[in-house]
Amino acid sequence: PAISVWLGERLGLLTYWCQPTRRRIGVINLRAAFHGQLTTAQAHRIIRDCCQQLGAGIAEMLRLPVMDRAYMDRYVSVEGRRHFDEAVASHRPIMFLTGHYGNWELASIMAALNGYPIVALARAQDKLPKLYALLVSYRESKGCTIVHKGNAMRRLITALDQRQMVGIVGDQASRQGILVDFFGRPALFAKGPFELAYEKEALLLPVFMHRVRGPFHRAVVECPITMPRDLPRADAVRAGITQFAERLARHIQESPHQWLWMHKRWKHTPARRVLVLSDGKLGHLKQSLAVVEAMRAHQFEIRHEVIEVRYRHRLARALTLLWSAWRPCHAGAVRCLQWALTPDAAAALLRRHADLIVSCGASTAPVNLLWAAENGAKSIVVMNPAPLALRRFDLVIAPRHDQLPQRANVVQTLGAIVGRMSEASLRQARARLAAHPNFRAGPSRHSPGPPLAITGAGAATSMVAASGTEASQHPAIAVFIGGDTPHHDLHPAFIETLIGHVTTVCDANDGWCLVTTSRRTSPAVERWLTDRLRQHPRCRLLLIATRDQLDGTIEGMLGSADVAVVTGESISMVSEAAASGRRVVIVPPPLRDGHAAIPAKLQRFFQDLPQGEQIRIAELGELRHAVQRALKDYPSAAQVDTFTVIHDAVGRLL
Repeated sequence: PAISVWLGERLGLLTYWCQPTRRRIGVINLRAAFHGQLTTAQAHRIIRDCCQQLGAGIAEMLRLPVMDRAYMDRYVSVEGRRHFDEAVASHRPIMFLTGHYGNWELASIMAALNGYPIVALARAQDKLPKLYALLVSYRESKGCTIVHKGNAMRRLITALDQRQMVGIVGDQASRQGILVDFFGRPALFAKGPFELAYEKEALLLPVFMHRVRGPFHRAVVECPITMPRDLPRADAVRAGITQFAERLARHIQESPHQWLWMHKRWKHTPARRVLVLSDGKLGHLKQSLAVVEAMRAHQFEIRHEVIEVRYRHRLARALTLLWSAWRPCHAGAVRCLQWALTPDAAAALLRRHADLIVSCGASTAPVNLLWAAENGAKSIVVMNPAPLALRRFDLVIAPRHDQLPQRANVVQTLGAIVGRMSEASLRQARARLAAHPNFRAGPSRHSPGPPLAITGAGAATSMVAASGTEASQHPAIAVFIGGDTPHHDLHPAFIETLIGHVTTVCDANDGWCLVTTSRRTSPAVERWLTDRLRQHPRCRLLLIATRDQLDGTIEGMLGSADVAVVTGESISMVSEAAASGRRVVIVPPPLRDGHAAIPAKLQRFFQDLPQGEQIRIAELGELRHAVQRALKDYPSAAQVDTFTVIHDAVGRLL
């Protein structure tokens, strides 16, 4: 026996190397089940041991003709025998339930050789019919009766009525089954065995075969699964399946290599694990999270994690790009990422499983491709991934001004992606903003009484107009200040003039302003804003991006605003303001010396914007009049919606 098992393990090891597709499926399943707990090397080692275990099982099944009760007494120990004895003494029908764990076939052989013949349910194998027929004859020679799926239910019912014991492998997926939690994700389990046990009031005894070493095994008989009779049938069946899934998972966690991992066990799960790759830029991360939000809108169970991608150095980034552009299939992805990323980034990424990977920006696109290939995941990239080919990604979401070619996997949006901004969510964000430590309270924006003559009915926000309440008495202006770019210079003099126009309009309308910077804003501008606006009577909120809490404050500022003033070098900030449905005034910053015109992409973006009543581009000298006119515009503005386009695209992908 020991030599046979050793030879079987060598056969299994050969299968491990000759079946790369199955090996990859097993590694992916392990990452999904033990999310964040296993390194790639540990996952491969478990699958290798699993293949050896299967090879040993095949060798043992080929030796069935020489097995007898003495063999079982010597090589198989039984744990929990009292559960079996109590079940026999109850004189109720008995169903043994096991999984593809250890050498599960030995469970029925052991019972038959001990005087308890089993009627076992099996699935006919078409790939090797002669070998399968031989193994069936071996099993039946030991007293087992094999029935195959199809018309098996009648045979099983007859067996239970005659008080014959029935054995079923119950961990296979079935589209007619029900979803229960299995390793933290919903998985389909066949409900037929549990419905049959409920109908016949049979005892369901879970049995699991553990290989201890070589030909030695430990059979674990657990206490019966309970399906309360006072519950409706469907609820009782679900309770039974849940108990079985929990017990099976406990045994798998004890010895992961003894379960059969090389099949798509979670193929039909509604749960999706999404990995978001961040390059450290807040604007890019917000666009990626908007894609995740669009996925959740499809009623899928979406769980996401954010991993920041950090390269060791520029050469590592360049080589990762070259490898991702050339690599055959998914070869070398793990080694490439281990070498290219910093140790912390590599450790965080390479332990994670994903069904979908989302990234934004060129620097994260190569990592997206490599890790998606390694996980068998769908890859979604936001913005042009050049120089990588568009066809390499499952979905490319890019702004229209990038002028990408039309392809089935390319979706174009007007500007940057922005999550759904409903009026309800903007009201909630406005309430949260009022609790910000930098916020200074003042008169209510909707205090009773007629509006001032200078504001008129036009000072109503789109939110107020939509809800039918009276116009705002103290209009608010939200100011979003970007930063320097290779083409634009946002120097303090420009900001001083811009803020001067805004505060003048606030004085004229008895309004107030909220101001925030971006991470690109220069320290000189931040100092000027801090000195002039921190105690300014017309400024209720000043946020410096490099030191203040910003989470959710952009939405809160837009929810509080009647008009949004945005510096025009940032497509992302303009897109976010336009998506809110507020009036937007865009102020182009001054160009740097040597630049005669704004970049072509920015020009195309401005041309695509629906300029008019909602969005205006105003030079700095015209800003005061543009904001005053925007305050008087009525009724509400329309949103620039990119979310619906993304929602439809990810729905097709899911």
